[in-house]
This record gives sequence, structure tokens and C-alpha cells, in this order.
Amino acid sequence: MLKERSLGNSKKCSNFTPAFFIMLKSSPYILQFSGLKLGNHSFEFLLEASFFDSCESFGIQKGSGIAKAVLEKKETMMLLSLTLNATLDVLCDRCNENMSLDVDGHMELIYKFGIEESLDESLVILPPDSYQIDMFQPVYELLVVSLPSRFIHPNDGCNPEVLKFLNTPPTSQEKKNELDPRWSALNKLN
Repeated sequence: MLKERSLGNSKKCSNFTPAFFIMLKSSPYILQFSGLKLGNHSFEFLLEASFFDSCESFGIQKGSGIAKAVLEKKETMMLLSLTLNATLDVLCDRCNENMSLDVDGHMELIYKFGIEESLDESLVILPPDSYQIDMFQPVYELLVVSLPSRFIHPNDGCNPEVLKFLNTPPTSQEKKNELDPRWSALNKLN
């Protein structure tokens, strides 16, 4: 079930609403840009257990990390450079044993103010009265796209007993049992 968050003016949005609509004071991933002078500003966001709880569908059991954001504020837009460094606890896809996985990623976003929609995934349009950004969604997306396609122990770190089982060829008796008797008539055609 999705939890709904109040926007303060009686509107609601789900956890999967784009980040530019989520303006919450309670989130630890708030980047408040109002009041910042023009130029570069650095922020760090600690990624703790509560963040990784939302990543269970990707096979992440737990993790810790840090997201660093450099926001360049300009007159009409903001440029965000986001870097992620995290260590995750996952299950190996080969041997199903616990393993530690280091994940690094980088992403660039452009924030502009307006009411029009953007089809560019790196361009985020903020409502004109915005004063902060919830960085949860950009950090979450960066983590997801930085994950490898398979989680496998590096350098023969897999359980040797499982590898032995996986590398053992089937015996000739097993091969005979695998042949479907309905197809044995085809072997007699030659």
C-alpha cells in the first residue's frame, strides 16, 4: 500500500509522484534552494535503512551510503549534479549467498520554473512558487539505474559447494531419462 503525504494545502501525492511535486518539511532529503545565492552549493544526504526499505523489489536487503549534490543556482534555472556511493547487502544470483555490493553513480538534472510539461528526462519543471526539492526520487532513480543487471560475487567468491553442483554435468542415466519417448521415433528416420 502506498503511503500518502500531505502537501500542506490539502492535496495528496504518493511516494511515486515526481520529485518536483513533493514539497515536504519532514523528509530528510529536502534540498531548500530559496534563499541561496547564485552560484554553486554542495549538499550531502545520508542514505540509511529507511531509504533502502523502498528498494526491496530490486533485491536489496539493506544498505548504507551517501548522495552528494552540487546545485548551481542561476537566474532562471538550477543545474544539479548528483553523485551516489553506496554499499548494499544483496543475494548472489549464482549461489544465493549474502554478498556486499558497492554501487557508484552520477546523474545531471536541470530544474526550470514554469507550468509546461517536459518530455526530457533530465529536465524537471518546477511550479513557479517552489522553494525546495525532495531529493528522494532523484537519488532513488540514480540508485536503480546504477545497479548491475546481475548480482554475482567477484573473483570466485561464490559458495564452492554450489559451484561444484552447478558445474557437474548430468550423468548419462539422467540424459537418457531426459529424452522424451515420443521423440525417439525421430531417431529411427535416418
